Amino acid sequence: MKKKIKFYKDRFLLQMQALKKKCFLGTPKMICNSKYIEFLNNVRIKDNYRIECYDNFAGNKLNPSLRIGNNVIIGYNFSCLVADQVEIDDDTILASDVLITSENHGMQVECGIPYYKQPLTTKSVKIGKGVWVGEKVVILPGVTIGDKSIIAAGSIVSKDVPPYSIVGGVPAKVLKVYDFNMHCWKRVNE
Repeated sequence: MKKKIKFYKDRFLLQMQALKKKCFLGTPKMICNSKYIEFLNNVRIKDNYRIECYDNFAGNKLNPSLRIGNNVIIGYNFSCLVADQVEIDDDTILASDVLITSENHGMQVECGIPYYKQPLTTKSVKIGKGVWVGEKVVILPGVTIGDKSIIAAGSIVSKDVPPYSIVGGVPAKVLKVYDFNMHCWKRVNE
């Protein structure tokens, strides 16, 4: 029962913040530690989103922070696991079923502790201005996505993405870059 009360308190606090910033939040699936979440103005998040901020895991103190910029639009079933800094900059759109994570479980094989009880490893995630993230994309810890980039549907982003580029695949790689002299997208030679 205590977990359910905490969920409703976090949901209420998040909704109050959203109202002040002219944001629209659909019905959440899960919210954990909303005090680490900051919205700027005019954020739109569709239903069934899950935002979990971990400030303590397996006895280790963590520093979660989720900042969502102005005019960000996020689709259905968004998941964000926050144990480090996560920033989604202004005018970015995320399609449905996107996962962003700044944490991973420990992977010590010989220590005798199950993976799910090992301390988390964390790295920040930064998504630049005007980025378009396609459906069913996974963005892993330590990634920076440059301004105005496009992430193709179904991609797993495990490395930094340069600004003004299109990436896709598993793992995601640069497919095209924008040529400002020619005013068009140019395919990257492999």
